[in-house]
Amino acid sequence: MTMASIAGDRIEHGPWRERALLLAALGALGGLLFDELVKPGDRAVDLALASFIAVGGVVLAFSLERLRAHWSLAFALLGATVSALVAWWNGSPGGWGADEGWQFASAVAAVAIAVPLFQAARDEGALRFPVAAVHAHAWSNAILWGAAMVFTVASVILTLLLSELFALIGLTFLRNLVRESAFMWSLACAAFGGAVGLLRDRDTVADTLQRVARAILAVLAPVLAVGLAFFVLALPFTGLEPLWDQTQATTPILLACMVGAAILINAAAGNSADDEVRAPPVRWAAMTLAACLLPLALVAAVSTAKRIGQYGFTPDRLWAAVFVAVAAAVALGYLGALIRGRRAWAEPLRRANVALAGGVCLLALFLALPIVSFGSLSARDQVTRLERGRIAPERFDWAALRWDFGPEGRAALERLARTGPAALRARAASALKAQNRYAHGAPVPPPPPATVRVEGGAAMPPALAEAIGRARQCGVRQEGCRLALLSAGEAVLVSAPCATCRPGSMFFVRRPDGSWVRRGEPEEGQQPEQEAMGVPQGPVEVREVTKRQVFVGNRPVGAPID
Repeated sequence: MTMASIAGDRIEHGPWRERALLLAALGALGGLLFDELVKPGDRAVDLALASFIAVGGVVLAFSLERLRAHWSLAFALLGATVSALVAWWNGSPGGWGADEGWQFASAVAAVAIAVPLFQAARDEGALRFPVAAVHAHAWSNAILWGAAMVFTVASVILTLLLSELFALIGLTFLRNLVRESAFMWSLACAAFGGAVGLLRDRDTVADTLQRVARAILAVLAPVLAVGLAFFVLALPFTGLEPLWDQTQATTPILLACMVGAAILINAAAGNSADDEVRAPPVRWAAMTLAACLLPLALVAAVSTAKRIGQYGFTPDRLWAAVFVAVAAAVALGYLGALIRGRRAWAEPLRRANVALAGGVCLLALFLALPIVSFGSLSARDQVTRLERGRIAPERFDWAALRWDFGPEGRAALERLARTGPAALRARAASALKAQNRYAHGAPVPPPPPATVRVEGGAAMPPALAEAIGRARQCGVRQEGCRLALLSAGEAVLVSAPCATCRPGSMFFVRRPDGSWVRRGEPEEGQQPEQEAMGVPQGPVEVREVTKRQVFVGNRPVGAPID
């Protein structure tokens, strides 16, 4: 038996050959139980137990060592219990809104961040978190996760290939097995656990992969540094308005850039002074990236605040505000390390990483608990905006209140349907009756009339503008869209392309109640007709069909009208 030994800045554990077999067996059993629990049934307790098995199994696979094995088992049980309780508090998966899904993700994130902190403390035998050990475990876990996933996918593909190979000679037992979800879950989980166990017994391989990965990533630092520096320096000249005009995903793009920059910075900083990249271009690039993080975080904060100011709270926007706050904290920590350390910035940055990891872990755990409900905050804010007339009832997102805000959103709808103003009761009742979020269409702001040229100089009916916005799902914001009123009850729009729609024509007709609808769009409350499956029955014949088609400049545009 090889005992754990001290190597460099952390403990290297000796091989434990039985661990791979143990984790593979536990993975196979866990896969069988997980498959049984996630079968249709929509029970909160089933989802909680499935979360307990999945999270507990992964945490145990990554943290289990012969040294203080009972600590690893207790930590895995604790992480599994936290995720299971969060899943149970949120209720059945079919009733989850946007807030509950993020709460569960927050619980999983808290457990994942805690794993390298626990591993360092376990090696120390006390509640201490050596900076080099925490970084080494974090990088090793990431490398092990990627390698184990590759091994798992390869195992599944190989099994599928063998099943087809044996089927060629009439042996279909393996093909029948792979068609059973229980077998595939068991196989995948066993392969994942076995792969982690095998790699844990080969620390030198994992360390080599870690060093290679960090070396490759560090080389990319100058490329991203040049791009982000140019972006930040260009902001005073371009202003922020182009960020809002070009895309609605400003905050996600900025946060993604910050995540990429943080990864490259840490790849250059290494786990300790001995691991730092000494090449001047990489060092200066990492320092440039650290300096660029705060401006990016400020722009992301402005973008999120602008979005909330325009459209109010939603769970997704509140979670986006949390992500921006975390990104700002990281940016401040990295900038502080850069100012304090100057050229020796890497050591204070590594210390800042450990402190940030502990803080983010506690924040994620707090947000996962049923203490603060973003769904409740959002429902109150949106209903207040509606009742105070800040948003028109026909432009209000009733589907989001019904499906995305959790139990609080549905309770608000029920209150509006019972005691709300007369103009809101019918819409609230319709949203409550909807069988899915698409049965009650989400509103789309009517297109600005100035960007749509109405042929002949006629005025566009407001109800027609609303129908056009609903049909295009993005309004009509581009120049070059032309609307022709063919008669008192028919209109055709020749539209320009946009980010989510293609150029072409749309034909609209007016209903008896004065509203307009695109030809082929089902009436409210109706479902579109479903074509019969299989070969149709009845006599086969050829008929002449006359259709109407939109022409612009003697050229057909779009599909036939009817």
